Amino acid sequence: MNRKRILIVALLLALVAAVVAVPGIQIASGPVERLTNGDFESGFYSTPVGYVGNGWGWFTNAGEATYGFYDETWTPVVYDGEHGQLIEINTYSRTASDADRYAGVFQTVAVVPGETYDLSFYGMLRALADDPDRDGYNYRLQYGIDYDGGADWSAVEEWVEVPWDTVHPRLSPGDIDSFSTSVEASGPRLTLFVRAWKKWGTIGRELDVNLDAISFKGAMPAEGDGGDGGPSVLLTLPPYPVAGWAQSVQVQSSNGVGVTKLELFDDGDLVGDVEFDVGLLNLNRTFAWTPATAGVHTLKVVATDAGDQTASEQMSVTVGQEAEFLKNGDFEGGFKPGSLGMVGKGWGWFTNDGQARYGFYDETWGPVVYDGEHGQLIEINTYGRASADPDRYAGIYQHVTGLKPWATYRLSLRGMLRALIDDPDLSGYSYRVQWGYDPAGGEDWSLVENWVEIPLNTVHPRLVPGDMDAYSVEFEAPAADITLFFRAWKKWGTTARELDVNFDAISLSGYQAP
Repeated sequence: MNRKRILIVALLLALVAAVVAVPGIQIASGPVERLTNGDFESGFYSTPVGYVGNGWGWFTNAGEATYGFYDETWTPVVYDGEHGQLIEINTYSRTASDADRYAGVFQTVAVVPGETYDLSFYGMLRALADDPDRDGYNYRLQYGIDYDGGADWSAVEEWVEVPWDTVHPRLSPGDIDSFSTSVEASGPRLTLFVRAWKKWGTIGRELDVNLDAISFKGAMPAEGDGGDGGPSVLLTLPPYPVAGWAQSVQVQSSNGVGVTKLELFDDGDLVGDVEFDVGLLNLNRTFAWTPATAGVHTLKVVATDAGDQTASEQMSVTVGQEAEFLKNGDFEGGFKPGSLGMVGKGWGWFTNDGQARYGFYDETWGPVVYDGEHGQLIEINTYGRASADPDRYAGIYQHVTGLKPWATYRLSLRGMLRALIDDPDLSGYSYRVQWGYDPAGGEDWSLVENWVEIPLNTVHPRLVPGDMDAYSVEFEAPAADITLFFRAWKKWGTTARELDVNFDAISLSGYQAP
């Protein structure tokens, strides 16, 4: 080795030593994967809409569509390993559908402000082979970033279309598509959202979106507060929790020599903990948290690694109080007369006329009243007619105000369908009940595009009723003011029929700012 080379090597060694000696400066070892379970090989958890990869959250915008999340194991649509995330939006068995239906997954990661990260993923869009919407960019995939690390997909300011322009036949997929880009972090955490988009309000459709090998690589943030080699920890809270409702709190932890304990505190009180016999790297855990009171809560998570070093993160969230948003949903507040009978106060009514008769009544017969002494009875009959029209509707509606857009609300009711004991349409789903909403808050039922069938599948003999059926569903409010509609539906143009629908204990409850 000549003297010049020796001098260069010595200078390099001196520079390295100087950098290491300066506090807070680390020698980069290359980009680090920041996502948990981006290849979906680390398992799935159950949700109300199916199975979502561990470490990921999910979202939809509800409406007149059906959503599904699945652990995809079909080899032709899995890019890496044996598993992927499948997201489905379908509009089967619907008389109408909403435009712009979304469903997706998201994950919050710890990042270094100012650093650039490499985002990439693989996947595919599929639809029925004879779907006329396969062409024309009717089905799309998008990603968005919340640079503050929030969990509310509707807060994303910019959605970017992924140029996967081929929608493959559902059962004859082609090559898997890929996508890559770069993202610059502006704060210590950000949230990646990826969503499927069905553009048009078409019925009888199915969009399947496969995702796999989602990667977000870049600089690793500084180690946790346990010191060098300690864990790091990240806490993701639900955006609009409600007092008394079970919520999901997501905790991610990595680095160190393996996490052996996670603890979750609510205003200093331990509300969840888990211990592991073997230290786990890149840990993701969902805690069930039920806040007891409304107001500002401070949640803190503490991760302990095998070397007894700890890291923690603390966040505050405003817990709303559970409020009731419907008036006279139990119909004990009285009725008002109308041209077709009696309708509960606070409610409007509608029909679509045609070859049928309609009636609205203050129901007081005990066997078909669930709570108190009154309920709403709606009747459609075709007695004394030579012919009748199919698809006859009669229903009630109420304008609702004061909702928090994109907060989750719970709709529940009790109901019953009844018909004559010898009615040949007692079976076969000939009589149905539906609900829907107008996000603009209007009162024209014919403008509702998101009717959902309420599964009251037993049509009881008119004078021999059984137990009233229960129905409950949760959905995200699309606006602060909406109108809820409920309708009875006589499907066929049959004469000499009578459909009686009883409603009681209708409730819309959920988030109200304390």
